[in-house]
Amino acid sequence: MKSASLVPLLLTLVLGMALGYGLALTTRPASLVITNDSIDPETIEPQISPNPSPTDFESGVPEKTQDRSRQARDVASLNLEQIKGRIAALAGSPVTRETDRTLQKYVERWAQLDPAGASAYASQSVAQGSPDSLLTAALKIWANTSPKSASDWAAQLSSQELRESSIRQIYQTWSKTDPATSAQNIPSLPPGSARETAVATVAGNYAKSDLSRALSWATGLQGAMREQAVQGVLEQWTRNDPMASAKWLLKQPAQIQWAAVSKVAKDWTRRDPMTALAYATSMSGPSAGSAMVSGPVQRRFLEATLGTLIASDPRAAAAWLSTQTGSAYFANSAGSVAGRWASFDPVQAASWSQQITDPKIRDNAVSSVAGSWGRSDPAAAAAWLVTLTDPAIRNAAVAAYTRSITPYDPPTAAQWAMSITDPKLKKAAVQEVLKNWKRYDPAGATIFSKSYNP
Repeated sequence: MKSASLVPLLLTLVLGMALGYGLALTTRPASLVITNDSIDPETIEPQISPNPSPTDFESGVPEKTQDRSRQARDVASLNLEQIKGRIAALAGSPVTRETDRTLQKYVERWAQLDPAGASAYASQSVAQGSPDSLLTAALKIWANTSPKSASDWAAQLSSQELRESSIRQIYQTWSKTDPATSAQNIPSLPPGSARETAVATVAGNYAKSDLSRALSWATGLQGAMREQAVQGVLEQWTRNDPMASAKWLLKQPAQIQWAAVSKVAKDWTRRDPMTALAYATSMSGPSAGSAMVSGPVQRRFLEATLGTLIASDPRAAAAWLSTQTGSAYFANSAGSVAGRWASFDPVQAASWSQQITDPKIRDNAVSSVAGSWGRSDPAAAAAWLVTLTDPAIRNAAVAAYTRSITPYDPPTAAQWAMSITDPKLKKAAVQEVLKNWKRYDPAGATIFSKSYNP
């Protein structure tokens, strides 16, 4: 009887050992190296003072808030060696939100005392799986105290991903307080993605601080950096005064216009689509609308404006295209409207497309619906195809549907292609199906082609 009573106890011990082993698998790696020859064990202190002040328990303050407040005061009082000791003590602890938060607080304190060392530790930690916020926090502190040194350090990182994210954080912080100096420092960065990242980051903050100087700086750059800088400055300007930013752009050399006109058009359309469209289509002069001469820049502005509206609100785009002004662009845009509309409301898009009176425009719109619908829900699209009674509409829709499903279901696509009644369209559809089919299933394509009788 006594030996039997030991069974529950043994099971409990085994279960406890198993749980302890499982916990060890979710602990923080201890492989990160803190650059310190030795750490005095005495510097590894409890994270929270064991004797909190009575003021920590003020009435109405939640206990968790009190704990974090005590921890913040405790961390702020630590010296560099104590910080390193605390971080060393975290090695091997379970990885939780709380331990991540604690580690970040230690790294932030470390960055106040030794930003280069803290950033080096954080970059190593992030490379081994710690949250990116660890490095971001260290660099933000460093950039506030010595941005030039932080920039030089980040530029030497071997990982492109870490290098670009570090430079982005440094110049984001730096350009908020001193955009002119941060912009002047960009040429010291290595050519390529490092400079481009810095330029794109500085431009917006520079525009907020001093628009005139920001424009002068941006236009004085060369190549891809000038394009990025101009776009960044204009993005900020367009938020506040899109008409003024567009007018300024039209006075710039053709290469600057061409590089930035789409960006201005898109940003303006997201903010005020109808005004942007009116500006793009009006030729009554600067006071009433667009001052752009008829040509490639104006076309690009209009295409970007209308394309942005179609992408964000195809119903509104369809309504605008039905107006007297928009009707001139209906033929070239109806298919895009129908396809985009069908991506989230194919039934309404199909209904709108079938009501178009011009046969050529209608067939193009219906084809866009069938293609988009076929990619997202081929079964529902097939059920809709069955309801089409007009031969011309049905043929156009089926041809588009076969193109959308051919890459992953050529046998079904072939059967649909065979149902097209227009001989020329049928032949083209079948040939396209066979072309794709042969890439993945030549035997199946050969069997079908032998049975196919044009």
